[in-house]
Amino acid sequence: MAKATTAPAPISVRFGKEERSMLQLLQARAKASHRTLAEQLKYYTFLGMVAADNPDLPLSMIEGILEAREEFRAGLGKPYEWGVTR
Repeated sequence: MAKATTAPAPISVRFGKEERSMLQLLQARAKASHRTLAEQLKYYTFLGMVAADNPDLPLSMIEGILEAREEFRAGLGKPYEWGVTR
């Protein structure tokens, strides 16, 4: 008999009055990125963890690397031709 997997329990994140402007900014960026607020929070958490593990890399470079990785996974990568300039 297969063991049933359970979904992780949801957690609550509270924003106080002093963090209201940050919450509004998160909501705006989530909407601009076509994400839910929860998805945006997960994205920023992931970026923060990657940035903490790579303190010498600027955030824009980290985002570019993650984007390139997903493009490669989608089959959009091309092998680099060494010594070839165009």
